[in-house]
Formats: sequence, structure tokens, C-alpha cells
Amino acid sequence: MNAFAYLLLLPSLVLTFIFAYLPMPGIVAAFQDYNIFAGLWNSPWVGLKHFRDVFETPMLREAIYNTLELSVLTILVCFPAPIVLALMINEVKDGLFKRSVQTLSYLPHFLSWIAVVGLAYSFFDVYGPLNDFLTLLSDGERIMFLSKQELFLPILLLLSVWKEVGWGTVVYLAAITAIDPSLYEAARIDGANRWKQHLHITLPGLKMTAILLLIFTLGTLFMSNFELVYGMQNAFINYDVISTVVFSSGIQQGNYSMAAAIGFMQGLVALLLTVGANALSKRTTGISIW
Repeated sequence: MNAFAYLLLLPSLVLTFIFAYLPMPGIVAAFQDYNIFAGLWNSPWVGLKHFRDVFETPMLREAIYNTLELSVLTILVCFPAPIVLALMINEVKDGLFKRSVQTLSYLPHFLSWIAVVGLAYSFFDVYGPLNDFLTLLSDGERIMFLSKQELFLPILLLLSVWKEVGWGTVVYLAAITAIDPSLYEAARIDGANRWKQHLHITLPGLKMTAILLLIFTLGTLFMSNFELVYGMQNAFINYDVISTVVFSSGIQQGNYSMAAAIGFMQGLVALLLTVGANALSKRTTGISIW
């Protein structure tokens, strides 16, 4: 039985090794003036030069701030959303309607982010359905939603919630089904209404799942969704994050050493945040990944 389970796990392990561990020697480029023709082992060594440049370049400092801003807002908005939706779906008694809501909510997860960007451009376009609906209500002027800098972050958060809330809900619904039903029966006998049952039974039952997912989420605090941010940018929007700077400087301009230095710092920060969040959770709640 275990051998078959490991066999099913093997493709994921192989892919992880190829795409996550095999490229790791490329980190050396962060300490070099990497030349694509000289190769990784013949490029001149410059030490920490590119790491200093990261903090001395105004564009990179602004990108770090934007990445942190977007990540914090994403956690604040997108992390509790699946919990709320799971609680609402759990209250639905009609089986057909419940299954329909679950299916419709997690289907967007299977779309690529580029497909989501395409749908967003069609929906928020000047002659898209949103503007058609608004003009039908008020007969006002059409609004260029995608050209307004102040709407860029709200649109990113809206798309993130729409795409991933249903998939995250699956995890919490599974955790809710693991809660002992006798606890709810005892609470009803004691006169607890639905709100108090959620407050004292359901939410504590979701505590371990939520904390473990939060630890993993905090590890991505200095990461960002490159496909979404880059895809939603246009001539009117100026909002660079670390991943878009890595793409523009590393791929488009050929500054591979700077891109490798930024990637190395992101990975190091993600490791420290994950270990720190895990240690803090273990000390305060007794719940941890390891």
C-alpha cells in the first residue's frame, strides 16, 4: 500500500527536483557579472555588488514596497474569504444548490492567470459588460476602469478572490466535516444558536487548518503574482513589483546577475518568514508544520 502511494507521489517529486532543486547552482550568478557566453563558471566574481545595487536602485526599492503592500492586502482580503464562504456553504441545506455553489466557486481555480487577465480586460473594458450595465442604470459616461491607477490594486484583489476563494473553501469544508457532530448536538441542547455554534465549535475546529495555511502564506509575503500584475499593467498603470522588475531587468535587459540576486533574496526571506511564523505559532498555539 505504501509503495503504491509513493509511486503516485513520484511524478510530483521528480518535477519538484527538476524545477526547484536542479536550477539551484544558478544562484552563483548572483555573485558574478554573469556573461551568457562565458558561462556560469567562467564569469567574473563580484561578491555582494548586485545585492547592494538592489537597495541602492530607487526602482527596486519601490518594487519591494509595492510587493509587500500587495502581499499584505492579498493576505488580509483573500485569506479569510475561503473561511467565510465555507461557513456559508456549510449552512446550506439544499444539497443540489450546495453542490452547485461549490462547483461554480472553485471552477475559476482551473483557469490560467493569463486567461483571467483576458476575461478581466473584456469585463472592465470601456465597452464591456460592466460599463454596459452602469450606463443602463445611469445613462452616464463610460468609465475606463483599467486606466485608473487607484483602481489597479482593488481589481487585482477582486480577481485573486474570484479565482482562488472556491479552491481554498474545499480545504475548510473538509476540515468542517471532520468536526464531531455530537458537539453541535450538545451545543443546541445548551441553547446555543448558529452563531454561537460557529464561534465556539466550528471556528476552533478550523484553527489548526487555518494556522498551517497561514504559515505557508506568510512565506510568500515578498512574492507576488507575476502573471496577474504584469498582465494587468498598461500604458496608464505604473506599479512594479519584484517579479516584474526581475523580468524586465533579467530577461528583457539581460541583467541576469541582478535578477538572480533578487531571486536569491526572495527565497531567503521566504525561508526566514516560514521558519519564524512556524516557531511563533508553535510557541503561542502549539500548532506547527514541524
